[in-house]
Amino acid sequence: MIKFKWVYNNDEINFGPSSLDNLRNYLNNVKKVIIATGKTSAKASGALDDTIKILKEFNIQYAIFDNVSPNPLSSQADELAKIIVSYSADIIIAIGGGSVIDTAKLGSAVAANGGKTIDYLYNKRKVEKIIPVYAVNLTHGTGTEANRYANTTDTERGDKLGNAICYPKASFDDPKYTLSMSKEEVLCTTFDAFYHAYESTTTSGSSPLVQMLSEEAAKQIKENLPLAVQNLNDVNPRYYLLYASMIAGVSIDLNPTNIIHALENIMSGLVPSLPHGCGLAIIGPLLAPLIHKSSPNESTKILKTLNPDIKPNSDPSIVTKILTEFQSSVGFNKKLSDYGFGHDMLRESIRRAFSNPVVADRLRNRLYGVNIDEKVLINMLENSI
Repeated sequence: MIKFKWVYNNDEINFGPSSLDNLRNYLNNVKKVIIATGKTSAKASGALDDTIKILKEFNIQYAIFDNVSPNPLSSQADELAKIIVSYSADIIIAIGGGSVIDTAKLGSAVAANGGKTIDYLYNKRKVEKIIPVYAVNLTHGTGTEANRYANTTDTERGDKLGNAICYPKASFDDPKYTLSMSKEEVLCTTFDAFYHAYESTTTSGSSPLVQMLSEEAAKQIKENLPLAVQNLNDVNPRYYLLYASMIAGVSIDLNPTNIIHALENIMSGLVPSLPHGCGLAIIGPLLAPLIHKSSPNESTKILKTLNPDIKPNSDPSIVTKILTEFQSSVGFNKKLSDYGFGHDMLRESIRRAFSNPVVADRLRNRLYGVNIDEKVLINMLENSI
């Protein structure tokens, strides 16, 4: 496992074993830090203790904000922003997966520019400056440590969506911190990375660079996810899943996701007990035929990493079969109902998606030549319950 550093859009990404040691390089003149975390993962992974140890070496004061939940709310980012301001924090260190890092980005934007989190979700305010965010990543799914996006649930409307907010000042990807994840977390976060790769490649405007990064991410997931679930204590496949997640995170920074992410964000915003990556894995295979129809060549390139027999003109049912069989092969066979999600909630999610102007635009305009409406999605997703 090679340790390396690279810079993407001024985000210095420190990758590999003991990468958190490099945090020391960013602490000159820092006096006060807010550490943002969830309730358990930062402690369980060991990353919180390691971070605090480094801060104490520099005699830096710190306060911990541990009120970030899975599928977080915009009100949590607003709460974090108030604490950042009242504490006069110089920087924010986010220790967690996508929920924590995204909340830190949003909290930074609100603390530095004013307003509320939802102002930035709906482009009512622009991010002109930030309190620097340092991301200690604990999962191999979102890729948010490498891109500018942040997702949260609009507390007022109940809709989850994301927008471009800011890049971290630096991030730290050490695979050992992912070993505390459960099997389901390993699966679901990795599926998030896979669908980042698949959707960024097939969204209109995709470039050869996006396609190259996404194919490599899909290849690494195909090879290493089975190894990771066979032995949850083996750090080697986690290194490559973390790498896949990171480069897929860059892929969506260069070209966004489309219908699977747009709709699932609404679903897990409505029912927070539905893990985002699991929701993607449940609806993804059922929606992929639409994507394959829109971008057959690009879709084929990604799906060939799972099954070399796929062709641009393959029957749509083959696309669903390939994705379902891969997910089943690593032990994922869940339905939405396993997470307390019923038919009424499905219809409500789709209604909300089309009534939210930001989400509706993403559903309708990110795929070439495909007409998507509420009835089409309801019919396609009935078998997901």
